[in-house]
Formats: sequence, C-alpha cells, structure tokens
Amino acid sequence: MPKAENPVTQPHSDAQQGSEASTVTAQSATTKNIQPWYRRIRWWGWTLIAIAVVVVGFFGTFGAQAYMVYRHEMAAVHTVVDTARSGSMQELPNAVRQMQEETRKANAITHNGLWQFTGKIRGLRSNIRAAQELTQIVEDASVEVVPDYVDIASHLSESKLLDDGRINVMPLVGQYANFVRANDGLKAQLAKIQEIHDPSLPPVRKAIQQIKGVSSMTGYWLDRSEVFVKNLPDFLGYKGKQTYAILAMTPAEMRMSGGLIGAIGTLTFENGAFSIGEFRSNPDYLEHADTADVDPDTQRIFKSEGPLYMSYDVRDLANYPNTKMTAEAFNSVWKTTPWGKNVDLSGVILVDPVIVQALVKATGEIKLPDGRILNGNNTAEFLMNTVYKDYPIEETDQYFGIVAKECVSKITSNLSMGTMAKLAKEVYALSQQRHLSMYSFNPILESFLEESGLTAEYSTDKTKPEVGVYLTEENPSKMGWYIKRSAKIKQICTDSAPYKYQVQYTLENTLKEDEVGKLSWYVTGQLPYNEGASLDKVLFYPPYGGELSNFKVQGTGSVPAMDSMNSAIMYRSLAQVRPEQTVTYTFDVTTSKQATSRLAIDQTPMGTENTNVEYLNSCPVN
Repeated sequence: MPKAENPVTQPHSDAQQGSEASTVTAQSATTKNIQPWYRRIRWWGWTLIAIAVVVVGFFGTFGAQAYMVYRHEMAAVHTVVDTARSGSMQELPNAVRQMQEETRKANAITHNGLWQFTGKIRGLRSNIRAAQELTQIVEDASVEVVPDYVDIASHLSESKLLDDGRINVMPLVGQYANFVRANDGLKAQLAKIQEIHDPSLPPVRKAIQQIKGVSSMTGYWLDRSEVFVKNLPDFLGYKGKQTYAILAMTPAEMRMSGGLIGAIGTLTFENGAFSIGEFRSNPDYLEHADTADVDPDTQRIFKSEGPLYMSYDVRDLANYPNTKMTAEAFNSVWKTTPWGKNVDLSGVILVDPVIVQALVKATGEIKLPDGRILNGNNTAEFLMNTVYKDYPIEETDQYFGIVAKECVSKITSNLSMGTMAKLAKEVYALSQQRHLSMYSFNPILESFLEESGLTAEYSTDKTKPEVGVYLTEENPSKMGWYIKRSAKIKQICTDSAPYKYQVQYTLENTLKEDEVGKLSWYVTGQLPYNEGASLDKVLFYPPYGGELSNFKVQGTGSVPAMDSMNSAIMYRSLAQVRPEQTVTYTFDVTTSKQATSRLAIDQTPMGTENTNVEYLNSCPVN
C-alpha cells in the first residue's frame, strides 16, 4: 500500500497563499508611510520645544550672571582685606578704588535688562528685588563709607603708635570723632539691609537672612568698638597705673587651664608706656606667700584626694577650667606677698611656651647667655623639655623670664604695623587653644576679653557645643611633654539622632622605655612605680545643655564616673600612661538641639600648635 502523505509538510492551498501575500503588501505599505521623528511632530509640539529652549537659555544666562555678581562682590572684599593684611597702607587707596569698581559692576548686572525683565515674573519678583537692593547697598557703602575708614587708617599709619616701649594712644583717640562718624555711615547701610523684604524662594531667603544676621552682629561690634576706643586711655594707664601678672605655665606638668606655674612676671601700663617686670620663680612665692582659699569641690577632688594632694600654692593656680577662678585665686596670693600687698592687680595673663615661640617667630631669634639659639621652631620644646634635661633644676624657671623679656624688647624696638597684625592673628588663634588667656578686674575691659574669646572658660553656649577635657598631672614630673593627645569625632547621621556624636580620646606616652633611666627624676617623676609614667586626673565636661554617656576605656584608666564641680556636671577618671602605652576613652555625646555648629573639643593645651582633633565624617545638610 502506498504511504499516506504527512499533513504537516503538505503544500499550502491557493487561498492561504493569497492571504499571506496581501499581509506582506500591507506591511510594506505601512513601512513606506513611517516618517522621520521631526516630521511627526505637530506645529504645537515645535512651539513647546522652542519655548523650552528659550527658558533654558534664559535661566542659563541668568545663572551665569548671578555667578558673576558673586565673583565681583568677593573680589571687592578680598581686594581691601588682603591689602590691609599685607600692611601696605600706601596701597589702600588703590585697593578701595578697585573695590568700588567691582561693586559697581556687580550692581550694574543686577539692574540690567535681563534682571529687570525677570523681576516682573510672578514668583521671582521679591527675589530679584532683594538682590538688587543688596548690591546697591554694597556699592553705596564702598563709595560713601569705606574711604572714611581708609582715611583713619592712613592717619594712624603716619603716627608712631609704638615707640620705645610706649603705646602712643593719642593718635587713635584723636580719630575718635572720625571713627564714630564712619561707624554711623556704615550702620546706616546695615540698617538698609535689615529693611530688605524676605524673598519667596527658600535658598534666596536663607541667604538674605544669613546676611541680615551678619549685618546685625556687625552693628553690635561697631557699637562695642566705640566703647573700646573711648576707654582705651584707661586701659593703657593714662588715668592710673595698670599692673597685670604674667603667669608662665608649663604644659609639661599639666594643670586644667595649662600647666604648673613656674614663674610670675608683671606687665605694667602707665601713660601708654608698658614694661615687663622681673620674673620671680615660684620658690619666691612659696617662701613669702600664702596658699589660695579653694571652693569645696576643689578641696574634695584635688586637695583631699590623691595620689597628689595639691596645696594650691602659686604652682597649682592654673588648675581650674576657667581663667576667672585662676585670676581670683592668684590675686588672693598676690596680696600676701611683700611686693604685691601695696599694688592693686588689674588682671592676669596666662601664657605658655607655645605663645612665646610665636613671639620669637615674629620678632627674630634669641641668643641665650650660654650661646644657645632659640627660633620659631624650637622655643617651645626648649622651655618644656630641653631646659629640664640640660640645665640645673634651680635655673630652669628663670629661662622663661629671659626669653620673655627679650621678646618684649624686640617688640618695642622694631615691630611694624604689618608684623603686629600678623602676630595678633596668630596669637588670637593660639588663644582659642588656651595657650594664652587673660582676665581683667576692670568689668568693661573684661567684657571685651570674654566676647573675643580671650578669657578661657568652660563653654555655656548651647549653639556652639564643646566637650571639655581637662587634665591634671598627679605624678610630679615633666611628663606632659611626652603625652600626645588626640581626638576622633564621628557624627551619628540618623534622623532620630542628628545631635549625637561618638568621640575617641587617646593619651599616648611617646617616651621610650629604655630612655626612662637616662632622664632625671625631675622629668620622669618621684612617685614609686610610676617613673616615666603620666598619672592624670581627667575631667570630661559635657557640652552645655547636652550629655555624655556610654564610656569605655582601653588601657590602664578608670571608667569615668559622674561628679560635679562648681555646680557643673562632669565625669572624672584616673589614667596611668606608662612609656610606649596608650589609654583611650570612647564615649557618646548628645548636644543641645539648639546647636548650630559641629562638636568641638576644649582641652588643656598641649606643647604644640596642633590640636590633633580629627573629624571622621559630617552629616549631610537637609
């Protein structure tokens, strides 16, 4: 029988072939009818695209011009500021003219046709108007106010403000009326800034509000500067001799506000003339002076508890977290001395070798009686370490006085205004690290010192959170030079904890074990079993309005326990840091929700300019 054909391979019928042919023909026709994308857009589509291109171009141009305004304004500021910092007073008039040209260009941009047109767009009107008003105010100030200040500066530069150990304050007092008039002009412009209506766009509104805040603060300081200049003759002894005690501290033997006080000198002002008196070593005070009365907390923590039972004679008077308490304690001791009982103190100045090194750097090298040369790099190490290793113990304290008097002699003989400005900037920066601190018993002057941050104190500002870490060396020694301190701060970035940080604070003893026996007991300490070890009472203060928690310790240190001192909550620990060993404290910090700046560390000053504070991260700003 013949085999049946497979139906799958059977040829198509004619009807099926005709149907497929018609389908292919239809698809070919459709393909031929497809047009390029630009031909498929209707007229109204092209209209929208054209509008979009115009809008993008418009705002691109506008953004570029806004950046140009910013560049012109910044150039105007830097032109005058950089010239003033250089000390080239003769270049100030040219700098002011350049400043005026830059502010004129910025103001012209914000008033051109593009900005005028944009200012008519609903929703942008208030923002453009604010920018226009601001650039107009800045230009007016550069033309009407800044030249008055330049005239004052030019007159002062022609006068000898420093001459042979004398501050000639009269040229400055003579410019007081002009100074007030210039301030009035500037305050009038600042008042116009306060009148600017807040813009509608949040970024622009925030910028204007920040500018208003700065202008308000500037107005405040202008008022304060007038009070300062008016009282300057009083401060400089034109109305009566002013005597300040200079307390020379050494962080090589740590005390909370700096270090053990080794020598005390005097700075006097009389009719503008200033002089540095003889530095007396602390044995002079131990022989003639009483000890200071202390508060109950200081008595309990430092006098009644060891391992070092402190006497609070003159050596220990920097062992307070603020300069006011040190000043008051020293004043009580001063009055019991033969040389101080008939001399009223005007205040105290705390200085350490890092400040002296800055003075040497600014004024030039110092040659010691034995021929040794001190410069801007080795002075601090000499006064905190070398002097204790290379010289007899009984001679060490006098070297601070030798160096200090040599520095002052150079300052009074050949210090220019430019050098003074640079030195003031550096000294101010070091004062923020507690290398220098001042306190005046004159309430007017003290208010300026406190506002300027020149009076060291435990912070009570919730907006600027600080953790206080203050150390007291309990092993009588000079081991503080070998203790390297460092802090690592990590901000906790969660919605539920935007004001929290984790801090790691480390004490490292850099002294080598095999060097201990080569140094004198005066350096390595007298306490048995602690030779070469730093034995520190460490006080941790939480930021004002905040708290500390979750303390952990690695190394031979006790876990900080809560305590109080002068009504302030703090945590205290005792750490033994042996040669080549470390002690590390880790703890959490919660700041006040009013904080507007990142967490800072306020600490007992070290022997270097570096604070060794490292920020590991920063939370993003919403």
